[in-house]
Amino acid sequence: MSLLFHGGDIQSASAIYGRDPCQWIDLSTGINQHSYPIPKIEQSAWHQLPYLSPKLTTAAASYYGAHGCLASSGSQAIIQLLPSILHHLGNARAAWLPDVGYQEHRHAWSKCGDINTYSGLDGALAAKQIDAALEDNLIGHLLIINPNNPTGERFTPKKLRAWAQKLHASNGFLVVDEAFIDNTPSASLLTEPLAKNVVVLRSVGKFFGLAGIRLGFTFADESVLEQLAKELGPWIVNGPAQTVAIAALSDTLWQSNMRTTLASQSLQQHNIWQPAMTALGAYHAGSHELFRSFIMAPKLAKKLHQSAAKNGILIRLVTIDSTTSLLRFGNVDLSQNIHNVSALEYCHTWIQQES
Repeated sequence: MSLLFHGGDIQSASAIYGRDPCQWIDLSTGINQHSYPIPKIEQSAWHQLPYLSPKLTTAAASYYGAHGCLASSGSQAIIQLLPSILHHLGNARAAWLPDVGYQEHRHAWSKCGDINTYSGLDGALAAKQIDAALEDNLIGHLLIINPNNPTGERFTPKKLRAWAQKLHASNGFLVVDEAFIDNTPSASLLTEPLAKNVVVLRSVGKFFGLAGIRLGFTFADESVLEQLAKELGPWIVNGPAQTVAIAALSDTLWQSNMRTTLASQSLQQHNIWQPAMTALGAYHAGSHELFRSFIMAPKLAKKLHQSAAKNGILIRLVTIDSTTSLLRFGNVDLSQNIHNVSALEYCHTWIQQES
C-alpha cells in the first residue's frame, strides 16, 4: 500500500481505504480548521482577466509590511523556481536545508546542485551546525523553514539577520519560508526592512485556512522578484482568490480573534494526543498552534497511520530514517461531527483503542 506524500489528499486516501471523501477527519495538513469566511465575489472576478488588483497590493502591504513583493498562486511554484534564480544571481555552491522539513524545498534545490543538511529536530544543534558551516565558508545559500514544518522549531529574527549578513560576504542568499508564522507575526523577518540577499515566503493558506485559493507572497529584492515574475508569466493569481485575499488580509479583527482562539485551544489540542503517544512509546517532537508532532519507531508510526486511516482519521506520516518516523497531527475541529459523534470523541475513541 502506498502512503501519501503530501497531506490533505482526501481523494487518494478514499481510493486507498475505500471511504467516502466526506467521511474523513483530516488532520494531515496543519491548515486552520476555522477558515476565513468567504466574502461576496462579484461577477467581474470570474469574467475579467485577473490583472493584479491595486487593492490586493494595498492589503498585502497593510498585513505584511511595505516590502517589495510578488503575489503568486501559492508558494509551490516559487519554491521550484528559486534555486536556479538564486544560483544565477548569487553563487552555485551547496545549499543548506533542514534534514526534516517541507521536502519540496529539498527536491527543488537538489535538482540545481549539491545540498547539505542541518538538524530539523533540534534547533540548538541546528544553530551550531549552521554557525560552524558559515565560519568555514561552506554554505552557498541557506534555507530556513520558520517555524519548521513538521517540528515547530524556530529561530529568532536576530539570529536569521546575523546569518544573512554573513552570507552576504559570499554572495549567498537566505531564504526563509514563513508559511506558519502568522500566529506570531512579531517573529517574522518582515517586521524590519529586508536585506538584499533575503527572500521571505508567506502563505495565505495556513493561518487563514484558505489553501484552496492558492495564494502566496514572495518578499525579496527587486532583482529576484523580476526574475520570478518573468518565469511565472502574466495572470498568476486568479480573480476570486484576489477578492478573498483582499478581505482576509484587511480584516484585523478576525486576525486578532483567530490568534487568540488558536492560542487558547493549543494545550487542549496537544492533550488529545500526548498521553496516548507517550503510553505507546513515542515522544513529543514539537508543536505549533496548528499542529503537533511525535517521534517514534517506523513500525509504530506506520501502524498508527494505517489504523487511523481505516477509522477515517487522516494524519501525516513523515519518514526520517530507517530507525525513526514522525506523526504530525493537525487541529481537531471541535465543532465537527462524524457519524453523529463529535470529532473530538471520535479521535479519543480511536486512540484509546490503540493505547
